[in-house]
Amino acid sequence: MSNTSKQLESRILKHQDITRVKVRFNDTDAMGIVHFKNYMVYFDDGFVSFMNSIGGNKPVEQFIHEGIALGVKHVDITYENTAKFGDYILVKTNIEKIGDKSFTFFHKLSRESDGKIVALVKVTRFIMDLKTKQLRNVVKFFEDFLN
Repeated sequence: MSNTSKQLESRILKHQDITRVKVRFNDTDAMGIVHFKNYMVYFDDGFVSFMNSIGGNKPVEQFIHEGIALGVKHVDITYENTAKFGDYILVKTNIEKIGDKSFTFFHKLSRESDGKIVALVKVTRFIMDLKTKQLRNVVKFFEDFLN
């Protein structure tokens, strides 16, 4: 790995983002708490916010229009507490690990009102060229994205 690639990887691993999400009525179940599957939407909001805050040359949403998928390979969630309709959730996001063909995000979701952790989430993602169905090298993707 070149010195420039090492510096880029270090920059990416140091970057953190926090986004605020309001729990909507349709996020909740019959008990009035957020249904477990809806936390995936919140950490995806964290992913998009992280990618757009890191200083890339275009919004991450643009990649899908260009035939680049930022897909999910694996999700590991630990639920700690509940959230209810009207709560605000803070989604703190950083990249924990960068590999050749995948990278792992860590998301910490907490209630804004009391700081209690709601969920801890690790998500391994990949980057795929949808035209060729080939996985892209993660560091090379970030070199292109951040320059």
